[in-house]
Amino acid sequence: MSNNLLRHDGADVRCQWAESLSELDLSSNQLADAVFECLPANVKKLGLQNNQISNVPRGMVELKALEELNLASNRLADLPGCSGFASLQFLNIEMNLILTPSADFFQSCPRVRELQAGHNPFKCSCELQAFIGLERQSGGKLFGWPAAYVCEYPEGLRGTELKDFHLSQLACNTTLLLVTALLLTLVLVAAVAFLCIYLDVPWYVRMTWQWTQTKRRAWHDAPGDQGPVLQFHAFISYSERDALWVKNELIPNLEKGEGCLQLCQHERNFIPGKSIVENIINCIEKSYKSIFVLSPNFVQSEWCHYELYFAHHKLFSENSNSLILILLEPIPPCLIPARYHK
Repeated sequence: MSNNLLRHDGADVRCQWAESLSELDLSSNQLADAVFECLPANVKKLGLQNNQISNVPRGMVELKALEELNLASNRLADLPGCSGFASLQFLNIEMNLILTPSADFFQSCPRVRELQAGHNPFKCSCELQAFIGLERQSGGKLFGWPAAYVCEYPEGLRGTELKDFHLSQLACNTTLLLVTALLLTLVLVAAVAFLCIYLDVPWYVRMTWQWTQTKRRAWHDAPGDQGPVLQFHAFISYSERDALWVKNELIPNLEKGEGCLQLCQHERNFIPGKSIVENIINCIEKSYKSIFVLSPNFVQSEWCHYELYFAHHKLFSENSNSLILILLEPIPPCLIPARYHK
């Protein structure tokens, strides 16, 4: 009955077959899914290749005696189960429209000894990994493996045999991928946070922002100005706890006699109404040099840190040797902030 124009739409048509009919060839007709409602119950070998079948209905009449089924060259999108073919041993489903065949086929069809599923437009993706693993577990039940099993999609893998297609477990396991990405993100955030704390990055950012704000205000106040006018020979930075030595020893010795130096000091040269940070920056920029009286008290003073940072910033921005360091007392290493360790 092959190579005809047979059709069956299942519209209340009663099918009668001889009970002794065991082989039936209905290939190359125009039969669709409804053909499974009109088949001989005792058929053992059935040929339905080259028709228009797109699905094997679940509610079909059971073909308990069927051992060999040929569904090649149809429109099936997946492997049919064996709920209606309890005795099925050979299945040909080549040249259909199967992209990612189900991996549980042999579980539902335990008696199948040979499956021909090659020459389908396989989509090589994570979903296909289970089917590829099925070949290893089936013990050679896939007929035509590996030559007939080739990737059709995606374009970059076209022509690749399924046996050569591999994806890592991480790439195919969304949960594992998300957990790994989350852990890596947490590690990265922790590392960045540790470096920020160890290198005192927030402090440097805050100081740079204040420096930028002060420079911006100065530019707005005097847009035509070419730069700060140097008024002092040196700006003196020291801790208030060392003020007695600075006022009684350092300043008098630098400011006395001929060619005396004109020094910038907090108490007498800071401009009222401006912030301390702005006064510090202005004094440093209006001085040729910056003198720092170093001591344990100095490294424990936050304002001294500001003054040293701004002077250091000026040194690099102007490429000048403007720093003078005076060690008043030895500084224990444990007192030196991490930002100065470098």
